[in-house]
Amino acid sequence: MKKTIKLAVVAALALGATSAFATNGDHMIGLSAESRALGGTGIAHYMGSANALTNPALLAKMKGKDEFIFAGTIFDADVKASTTAGSAANPGVGVSKTSDEGISVIPAISLAHRINDDLVLGLGMYGTAGMGTDWRGSRGLNNMLGKVDLYNMRSSLMLMQFAPSLAYGNETFGIGLTAIVQYGALSVDYDTSDTNHIGSGVSNDFGFGFQVGGYYNPIETLTIGAVYKSAIDMEYKDQISQAAAAFGYGSNPAALPGKSDHLEQPAEYGVGVSYDMDAFTMTADVKEIKWSDAKGYKDFGWDDQTVYALGVKYTATSYWAGIGYNYGENPVPNNKSTANVTGGFAPNTDGDTMNLFNYAMFPATVESTITIGGGYSFSENLALNAAYTYSPEVSDTVSAATVGVGDITTKHAQQALTLAIKFNF
Repeated sequence: MKKTIKLAVVAALALGATSAFATNGDHMIGLSAESRALGGTGIAHYMGSANALTNPALLAKMKGKDEFIFAGTIFDADVKASTTAGSAANPGVGVSKTSDEGISVIPAISLAHRINDDLVLGLGMYGTAGMGTDWRGSRGLNNMLGKVDLYNMRSSLMLMQFAPSLAYGNETFGIGLTAIVQYGALSVDYDTSDTNHIGSGVSNDFGFGFQVGGYYNPIETLTIGAVYKSAIDMEYKDQISQAAAAFGYGSNPAALPGKSDHLEQPAEYGVGVSYDMDAFTMTADVKEIKWSDAKGYKDFGWDDQTVYALGVKYTATSYWAGIGYNYGENPVPNNKSTANVTGGFAPNTDGDTMNLFNYAMFPATVESTITIGGGYSFSENLALNAAYTYSPEVSDTVSAATVGVGDITTKHAQQALTLAIKFNF
């Protein structure tokens, strides 16, 4: 077990340099190849040691003494933005750009050890959430206020979670607890003119939370699961406050405060079912993500998000195949300002500033994801799993006129490939 833990730590450090990604808000769909193949489900369906952050109670269903999963996801987001503002010489002629944010490599490493017939210890290290865009490198069209295109913006949020877990269970019911240590890195940079740069590099923080879960088997073929995950508060020095202040965000006393550097990962809760019918397994999860209560996200107008996930799996002697679907409505509304005030950054520009940040810097706008995957067991001790997810393009147009870019139209699509090696001992 000690050697396995050392291997997991080394592997996590090797893949620790992730970029920005997002699906359900800024959350990943699933944290293992099997979960991602089945639409991101996992509250009631046992998927091995990777259940530590979907429902830790399900770890108690593990067969054998030890299990280790090493996974990596190659994630690619295609984000395009266009504006309607122009320059004095070219009024109404905006810009159109594709984000230069590169492909992300996202780690997921988990292990589990059976202590006795009823207790299982789990340990996981995961890239769990992130988002961002990169509009740098094009300084072609300056508007009347001297601003640079989409302000030469560059944003990146990355979150990783270290998750020791303990599960107690039997054939009828189980409960589990995960203690979460979260590492986060956030950077927000942009130019308000050719000579005025806003941003101070990357800020890091650690936060702490927990997750509790349970399952119940009223009959052998049916599992019902439930889970609650606490909010995790993070503070990124001089990031949000500095970026917001340059646009005067939060200067209106009636508005929500905009000068905090807190960005809290929201609380979430959910229920799920898994039903076995011969060689087929059908899974379904529903969870609620409380963006409207989370520091930082609520200041930028995010709404709560209900996520629906479905999956169907076929299992044969040495292989399995699955498909799934995941849907979560865009949690970022149009925060258009209700008044029009000219003459620079007036207090009532808050809504347009929120739109600029949400739809240009952190466009968590995709809603539907189609998933497929499978796995092959080379022996009782070794298996290879894979999953592919595709989020079709969505297009949203919001106003940001009072902060110099006119309307913003953001188009966003995603795809990802996950590969995982699973060892059982």
